[in-house]
Amino acid sequence: MKAWTVTSAVAGSMRDELAQFWLAAPEDILESLWNSQVGEATRQLTAQLTPSTYLPPEQVELRNRLGAQLQKGLQQPGAVKALIANFLFSPPGKLTIANPQANLPGWLVPGYLALYEQGGASGAGQPPVPAQMPQPTPSQAPTAPDFGAMPSSLEAFVANRIQLNRLLGLSNLYYIDPEDQEIQQELRQLRLQLAQLILQCPEQQLEGHFQGDFSDRYWALVRSGVQKEVLQPVEEQLRERVTQRLQPTQGGGFGTPGAVNAFLVAMTLFEPGSMQVDQPEQKLPRWLLQGYHDVFAQALKG
Repeated sequence: MKAWTVTSAVAGSMRDELAQFWLAAPEDILESLWNSQVGEATRQLTAQLTPSTYLPPEQVELRNRLGAQLQKGLQQPGAVKALIANFLFSPPGKLTIANPQANLPGWLVPGYLALYEQGGASGAGQPPVPAQMPQPTPSQAPTAPDFGAMPSSLEAFVANRIQLNRLLGLSNLYYIDPEDQEIQQELRQLRLQLAQLILQCPEQQLEGHFQGDFSDRYWALVRSGVQKEVLQPVEEQLRERVTQRLQPTQGGGFGTPGAVNAFLVAMTLFEPGSMQVDQPEQKLPRWLLQGYHDVFAQALKG
């Protein structure tokens, strides 16, 4: 799927794509996503729905499946994600939350009320979602999440769930709306920081780090498309540095110390399809080979 902007998501009524995005989103960044342009696109598409809006059978089926999940209670794991995804297919009267001020996260209440209660929902359709979520404590207006200090090693980064989810969230947000300058700049800064951690990591430890959640986060960054942005001088210097490290004519190349580190960084700086490894089965470690084929080799074929 090609990257798409929030404007095109609304204009193209891309409900399925947004719903799947919400269902896959990490729990601890839902508030940030809801307050981003992704949340705005979700609200706009939901607001377009009326009781007479036609939805394809597969969307009705998904709505019913999500509704059945929500009947188990909002305190269940994944319930808030399912609720937001369900918004996209539920016009007023098809979704009702019992006592929303007490049973929804505080950051979600205003949006729910604007979509479903201030518009005069009829209460028909799905039964109210049970009130099983403890009442949140009063809070001030949403603030930017505090991700803490950047870990000083790749090992520490891989063990830091907040930073892992930050990398995934920024990569996904950029993929959806590459025109958002704040998201772009934050992702590029994180890419630079992560590159230094990868280059400093002992090469023999890389495979272990790619056995867990870090692998998904790394490939989300590579697939995000941020490589198409014009490089800033510090990014250009980094790309030249890792490129030299991979050149046999300059004392580098696969099989020399640090080459795999440099290649991992290079894939975050070169667009898929713009560089190629000759005989990758012989030169790349097995744990890296499949990801390279899936992202870069497929782009070369296209």
